[in-house]
Amino acid sequence: MKKILAIALVALISLSFVFAQGGSETTTTVVSESGFNTSEVLTFVIPGSTGGGTDLAIRTMGEGLQRLFGLKINYQQMKNTIGHTTVMNAAPDGNTIMLATAALLTQYVTGNSEVNPLEDLTLVACLDDNGYSVLAVPVDAPYNTFAEFVEYAKANPGKINAGMPAAGSNTFLFGKLESVLGIELNHVECASESDRLTNIAGGFIDIGVVGLGNAQSYEKAGKLKVIGTVAGDGITIADSGVDLGDNYKTLQEQGYDDCYVLCMHYIYGPKGMNEEQVEKLNASFKTIIEDATVNEGLRKIGHIPLWHDLEESKKIQMEEYETTVETAKFLGLYAL
Repeated sequence: MKKILAIALVALISLSFVFAQGGSETTTTVVSESGFNTSEVLTFVIPGSTGGGTDLAIRTMGEGLQRLFGLKINYQQMKNTIGHTTVMNAAPDGNTIMLATAALLTQYVTGNSEVNPLEDLTLVACLDDNGYSVLAVPVDAPYNTFAEFVEYAKANPGKINAGMPAAGSNTFLFGKLESVLGIELNHVECASESDRLTNIAGGFIDIGVVGLGNAQSYEKAGKLKVIGTVAGDGITIADSGVDLGDNYKTLQEQGYDDCYVLCMHYIYGPKGMNEEQVEKLNASFKTIIEDATVNEGLRKIGHIPLWHDLEESKKIQMEEYETTVETAKFLGLYAL
């Protein structure tokens, strides 16, 4: 009997030790005040193509993470939906994160992905604005300003060919403009920026969205006209840090207050992350964004470096999500 009691006592002590050490699956080991587990390799998922804006932004931030926090980083590049799913299914220990763009939202509300950004992931931080979407038109277009474009579009409903992906961020940008301005455009499949530049220069489409750098180059070569830019709420063209003409002013600056598009970059981790760790990670990304080298690097690729605490990040995320749903319904693309 004494032997049996002794064995039972040992088992009880051992079990108590396991619980004292945090046997729960949700326990996160954080060996740094930064929130990162510096003894592990950080997997930074890149849900986008090589050389694209997301890829360049992640590697710019990653350089800061390595330099400032001594992290070792494993970059994993994959298609959007695969990248989102990979992070969703990862362990919630803070060792796997990603930088996601509007594609995460648009793919979910259009039924092209099952990853719900509000429920299947942990929001760590809302960071830099994706920058300026330049509205470019052919050099011989019958409108030279955005105001003239709106007037022409209202007089010719459905006759302006707007080049865009079938269901991408530019599709939602034009959908927002159509909804707000009360105009109707003819959506023409033109997914890549290089295709849009070629078709604008050749006069095969009447308007398209291009990047700030390409817009300046093609404008200087006399291959297109710029009639405005679209950016986040309250952002001006002066925020780009580049001296540009009045034709590059944002639509809000041109008097169209509701013509803006939230297109932020968000840091996400898997669902179920430790709240204290998330707070620390959020603060660490503030350090990253405010670092001079990272800040300059993001501006060079056309982004606008920003940082928001968790409360503000969640508000911005929800506003962008609700706007995406509203635009998807307007475009007939809503699938939830």
